[in-house]
Amino acid sequence: MNIDRLEVGTAPAHVDDYHLLFDHNPLPMWVYDTDSLRFLTVNAAAERLYGFTREEFLQMTLKDIRPADQVQKVLKVIASLRDTLYSAGEWVHLKKDGTELHVEIVSHELSPVMGSSVRRLVVVHDITARKLAQKQLAEAEQYAQSILNNIVEVVFSFNEKMEMTYISPQCDAILGYTPAQFYADKYLWFNRVHPDDRALFVESLPQIRVSPEQFQLEYRVLSASGEEKWLITRCTAQLNEQGQMVRMDGSANDITSRKKMEEKLSFADFSIERASDAFLWTRADAHITRVNRATCLLLGYTEEELLQRRTLDLVPELTEQSWSLLWAKFKAHKSLEFETVFKAKDGQLHPVEVHLNYFKMGPETYSFTSIRPIAERKQAEAEKNRLTEEMARQNEHLRQFTYIVSHNLRAPVANIVGLLHLYNRKNHADPINSLLINKLERTTHRLDNTLWDLNDILTVRSKQEQALEKTDLVKVLSEVQESLAGQLVDTPCCFSVDFAQGQTVLGVKGYVHSIFFNLITNAIKYRAQDRPLKIRIKTVFSKGYLCLQIQDNGLGIDLAKQKAKIFGLYRRFHPHIEGKGVGLHMIKTQIETMGGWVEVESEEGKGSTFKVYFQVAPKNDEIPESLLDR
Repeated sequence: MNIDRLEVGTAPAHVDDYHLLFDHNPLPMWVYDTDSLRFLTVNAAAERLYGFTREEFLQMTLKDIRPADQVQKVLKVIASLRDTLYSAGEWVHLKKDGTELHVEIVSHELSPVMGSSVRRLVVVHDITARKLAQKQLAEAEQYAQSILNNIVEVVFSFNEKMEMTYISPQCDAILGYTPAQFYADKYLWFNRVHPDDRALFVESLPQIRVSPEQFQLEYRVLSASGEEKWLITRCTAQLNEQGQMVRMDGSANDITSRKKMEEKLSFADFSIERASDAFLWTRADAHITRVNRATCLLLGYTEEELLQRRTLDLVPELTEQSWSLLWAKFKAHKSLEFETVFKAKDGQLHPVEVHLNYFKMGPETYSFTSIRPIAERKQAEAEKNRLTEEMARQNEHLRQFTYIVSHNLRAPVANIVGLLHLYNRKNHADPINSLLINKLERTTHRLDNTLWDLNDILTVRSKQEQALEKTDLVKVLSEVQESLAGQLVDTPCCFSVDFAQGQTVLGVKGYVHSIFFNLITNAIKYRAQDRPLKIRIKTVFSKGYLCLQIQDNGLGIDLAKQKAKIFGLYRRFHPHIEGKGVGLHMIKTQIETMGGWVEVESEEGKGSTFKVYFQVAPKNDEIPESLLDR
């Protein structure tokens, strides 16, 4: 189409045809004056695209459809136009409603008409949709690249020859190689696989190449620095219609830290399972969640049996309430250490030292508990305590023996020596000799009594290893009462006897007889003169021992002054009553020899209660079961 020819040389018969082509062209078109830049004519497509009517266009210039910042650029281009046909490139135009249009402009200079300025025909290609698509594509590419740059995995793609065609930048951080190095050496990835793991690829690749399913591989690679790293790769082959691989896409993630942690956990698990100490894991509700082999060996349960139990099932002293209090204390301190007793499947009790360590996993809180048997240590401690007590007793005995030697023996011997010096050897008929002989006889008799007392005490102490046997307290009391029948006739006494809680003890019958005898004769000897004598005898269980209590309503003893001396040898508390002060010391010596002890409660003027603690047989049918654990 040539509008120039239409106006200067074309036959009038064709004018309508050219105008028809211009007006109905689907591409927006117009003619403008290059001097005034005014629109001379526009076609219908231009009206539709820009939103202006033909009349509005004819009142406007090219500057009116340009953004303000492009007007000077447009004027410069128009001023420099020299070619008849000129492609002005891409521009931004404004529609009537202010919306921007992206367009490509091609202009053609029309032949001049006599007396008029230069005109140009402009053809407009609307590329707004294309520019929008390009923008969206660029944004999508930028978004995708941003994702690839920020994910921790390495994203990759191989072609059908298993040559690297794409790899994300994370390859540099993980492997020490840039994408450019992988593109230069398309097999670099496979060359960096650890030699010991290449067989995994040889075995897996043929399967991956023919399957649309995702495959997952864990293997080691060597980084650029030679460091060994673990990767987990997930990849999928893209297959054509013939089932042949055309591309393989996937990702690889560095799992070196996870593998090292798994190795540490595996080592820790191996160590715990083979540890000699017992370990168990417990929740806050006391349920056991895990045990090691040593725990099963200690308690005689299988692992499955223990996992169905609670700590309360294994520790007899624990209750729901005490466990709640223990856990609250444990949670506050994060760790606890104490001694307790665990009960095995066969009922055997194991003294143990327990260490609780607090940890939290998810919403649950747990205790990692180590259990160390301490039966041998307890036995050693008990033996040590026994030896310490024995040494203390021996020291006390030695101190008392020294006292006896220095007082009860030395005084009679000194008297004897003095009397012998006064004896008149030159005149045996001297009357003083007879007096001296009488005094010497009494002194010698006292010395003999003292030596017999010491012999009795030393005899008891020398038999500490004497075997204990079951001794019936009822029978022994009956024998003592029979032997004291004469005294009991002269001194009326009311006996109250109660052996309901036990009458059989472990002891030496002679010693038990002596204890009864001494305590009853003391009650008779030191009775109160203003009231009838009452003696109450009973047994009670206390501290795992059978306690024999003998109570009287006699004179009593002032313990505030005499408590430390009450069981001493030759200690007397009522000088106006004849006695040697040996009986209570003998009681203490005898009961300690039998593995027990003696205590006293007394109030002057009201009476005394002596408590003698005897050992009992572990399984004595005469002892009520309800009392055995007291």
